[in-house]
Amino acid sequence: MGNISDTKFENFVSIVIMNYNGLDYILNCLDSVFKTKGCRFEVILIDNNSNDNSHRICKENFSEIRLFENKENLAMAARNIGINNAKGEFIVFLDSDATVDPNWLQHLVLRYQNNGEGLYQGKILEQNKSNFIGSSGNFMNIFGLGFARGNGKKDVGQFEKFQQISFPVGACLFSSLETIKKIGYFDESNLLYLTYDDVDYGWKALSLGIHSFYEPRSIIYHPEGTSSKLNSYKIHLIERNRWICLLSYYTPKTILKLLPVFFLLEFGIFFFLLVKGNGIAKIKSLFSIITMYNSIKNRRILLNKNKKLSDHEMIESFVDTIEIPRNLNSGSVFNNIIIKLSKIARNLI
Repeated sequence: MGNISDTKFENFVSIVIMNYNGLDYILNCLDSVFKTKGCRFEVILIDNNSNDNSHRICKENFSEIRLFENKENLAMAARNIGINNAKGEFIVFLDSDATVDPNWLQHLVLRYQNNGEGLYQGKILEQNKSNFIGSSGNFMNIFGLGFARGNGKKDVGQFEKFQQISFPVGACLFSSLETIKKIGYFDESNLLYLTYDDVDYGWKALSLGIHSFYEPRSIIYHPEGTSSKLNSYKIHLIERNRWICLLSYYTPKTILKLLPVFFLLEFGIFFFLLVKGNGIAKIKSLFSIITMYNSIKNRRILLNKNKKLSDHEMIESFVDTIEIPRNLNSGSVFNNIIIKLSKIARNLI
């Protein structure tokens, strides 16, 4: 992607937004962003080869934006263009279908200045039901199962505490440009197609000793998450990409130690999905991992060159629980199984 720019301005934030045929929502996003209070900022709009002219309409309506036009859809890797061209001391990656509270950004900046290096997210509320939570911090367990805490629950002030989390939500990821440069670019291999990119980047940061945090005073509004609209193809991608992350960040020694527990878990997941009518998705994900193994192995070697935390140290940032997506809810049975298996796994690593 070229050299990352060393030119930055103190207490200045680069807001990076990607666009792909976003005419139905991106103007609302930009309108809310330009109402941001308490911060000096620039807006970098990266267009992934849209054919609805939305990027040019954005430029016409908001002449201040810095527009970069790609000749192909680079997916999440397009964020790397924002890293290369950011002028801010801080940088935030914001989804194009999100809208923001006027004070969202200053809370993130102040928290970073007080707490220090890390990746940060705010409180994500549902756009059409602003008293319901999208994410009050993203968490992950030892088995790579990530979830947005409180997703779909009414916001009654139960998640108002600043705290460390496992990884930041992809809809709004904030940090300093210096920290992002330490972590490096977003994955350009396209292995993590369409999902789990936020888990991957948070795990990559964690492996380097850079933790993630939740700042509840920063409010972002986002459409209802895709976790509540899962289909067989989406489940296949989630399960496949979960294993790509596991094989990328855990050492082969750790994977071998956990094989008996993984076997029980994967069988449980298969049975759970089979009951829900999506068992074939789990089988497809397994075969995908087998065919992709050499690429995953090369990815692990590359990522582990700069790894600073051991697997045992990394799992201290993981939880033992999981919150099941709304349309796959099975009560407490599956969660209880996960908790028991996780406690066994912790003693093995």
